[in-house]
Amino acid sequence: MLKSSSKEVATSLQGRLDRLTPLSATCCIYRVPQKLRKVNMEAYTPRVVSIGPLHHGEEHLIAMEEHKLRYLQNFLHRTRKTLEECVEIISRKEKTARDCYMKRINMSSKEFVEMILLDGCFIIEVILGFQNCNRHTMKPDDRIFNKPWLIFDVSRDMTLLENQLPFSLLLSLYSLVAPPGPLPENQNDYAYYPFLLSSVKFFKYYSHMPVAESCEEIIETIAKKASSTDEEIKHFVDLLIVCQQPSSPTRLRKPSDFKIMIPTATLEAQQPSSPRQPTPSNVSDWKLNLPTATQLHEGGVSFKLGSENKRLLDITYGSGVLKIPKLSLEDVCESLFRNLIAFEQCHYRKRRYITDYISLMDQLINTTKDVDVLVNGGIIDNWLGDNVAVTNLFNNLLINTVSASDFYLAGITNGLNKYYDIRWNRWKAALRRDYFCSPWRGASTIAAVILLLLTLIQTIFSGMSVK
Repeated sequence: MLKSSSKEVATSLQGRLDRLTPLSATCCIYRVPQKLRKVNMEAYTPRVVSIGPLHHGEEHLIAMEEHKLRYLQNFLHRTRKTLEECVEIISRKEKTARDCYMKRINMSSKEFVEMILLDGCFIIEVILGFQNCNRHTMKPDDRIFNKPWLIFDVSRDMTLLENQLPFSLLLSLYSLVAPPGPLPENQNDYAYYPFLLSSVKFFKYYSHMPVAESCEEIIETIAKKASSTDEEIKHFVDLLIVCQQPSSPTRLRKPSDFKIMIPTATLEAQQPSSPRQPTPSNVSDWKLNLPTATQLHEGGVSFKLGSENKRLLDITYGSGVLKIPKLSLEDVCESLFRNLIAFEQCHYRKRRYITDYISLMDQLINTTKDVDVLVNGGIIDNWLGDNVAVTNLFNNLLINTVSASDFYLAGITNGLNKYYDIRWNRWKAALRRDYFCSPWRGASTIAAVILLLLTLIQTIFSGMSVK
């Protein structure tokens, strides 16, 4: 290469280096990786509304822009701030907001601030509108809440990873319209408890978020965590994950004992009727493969519904009894789970509670018979239509995901495998299933045993008398 050409290349590269923006430590809103998106594109795509810059301006979402303007108008009626003052508040947070997105946002400052203000006020009005809807004071001209299909689609779009605004920005806007009054007891460490509580209630209702405990208990846990670790909620997807975290999180004591957490899924989804293939394991303390729910049930394990006041990850096991909180499966669940998993895959190196939960359910469910075991145990409430849909859901959710360096439920899988490997437990279960499944069957079994013993005794005495 000629010297002049080398200089041109160096100059070109230096220019690119000079234009390279520094990576932000506050990045928390990502594009879903292509390998996850291609499994189910619709699950990550907004249906009716764009929130933030990643889907802004897409043609099929333009119709909602007029609703955003009307909701901005409602927002301004609630607050004493002028529109110009609201714009100034967002302008001061522009850089912070931009830094939250992994993708560089090619929008002017004017366009970006206008978009954030419209989208942020829209979200605030949706959350506040939900409160009014519960009090039967909904405005008759509200085109979103008066159309049940539309508000459900809006709530679904608000749970997409690519459709998020920074939570801190939403809190700033909410502070402009927050109702007056003191914070509840023990909530002084968290500045905007009312908005956090309203958000959890909103998603619990519209997204059928599987949270059995009260919203107040969840918020109290979040508040304590925020005050002790200075780790704030990043956005709605992060909030939904935090709401499902176990009450007393404990991890596997020796994560170095294994290199693989779960088998890496492939694009070929398992057929519901196909047997689970054994996977090579580098695990020394616990087995990578877990028997299915049917196998465990036949091996003596009882499946019971966990306490009503439990989160999704509050799974317990002891003495052959596996307790799992109830999960209501509806059409929105696949999109919800996929976006929660996508955020864990993009953001957290170790804390992947939702991925851990789905991996356990994937191991338990391989056929429709396995779903029957969980439905009969009260663990799954199936609104998807049939058990095949449930099987396909859990067998496909982890396709193309990467395992974490530790596994929250390793102690449970280890205990289940140890129990199942004891032959006596399987024999006892077979006896109960085949001969003592009902009082009548048990009585007839006992009668048959007694008759057999009497016959044996009679035979012995007959032989002795002949001699």
